[in-house]
Amino acid sequence: MKKVLVLGRTNGGLSQMMSALLTNNTFNRIEVHSAGITPAEMNKSVIKVLREIGIDITSYRPKSFKEFIHTKFDIIITTTPEARAALDNFYGNFTKIHKEFDDPRKNATNEFELENAYRELRDQMNDWLTELVNRHRLT
Repeated sequence: MKKVLVLGRTNGGLSQMMSALLTNNTFNRIEVHSAGITPAEMNKSVIKVLREIGIDITSYRPKSFKEFIHTKFDIIITTTPEARAALDNFYGNFTKIHKEFDDPRKNATNEFELENAYRELRDQMNDWLTELVNRHRLT
């Protein structure tokens, strides 16, 4: 079974979303983990927009990358420059993939706009992950 780590800055939002979508897209046929450089609390908008498509991450908790530095991964996906810089902490032979998405909080002025921005991000991320799954034969 292939192992993938999604590494972000806080592991409270985008990396959690990506790991949940990747798990869903591969029908649990790969082992997916997520972690952050400086873990922070879960983003409620991420939880909500994933629940809308039938993915429940309410039991997820932000984790530090330090919990995984001795774990062998086939692929590590980084979502921020800080996460990319942290790859030096991981040993072994793994595929490195860096993909940044625009932060939904950047242009939203109210809760409605923010949730719509997270929905748009979710869909963009899902499309990108579909291509990734096919390219790396993860199913």
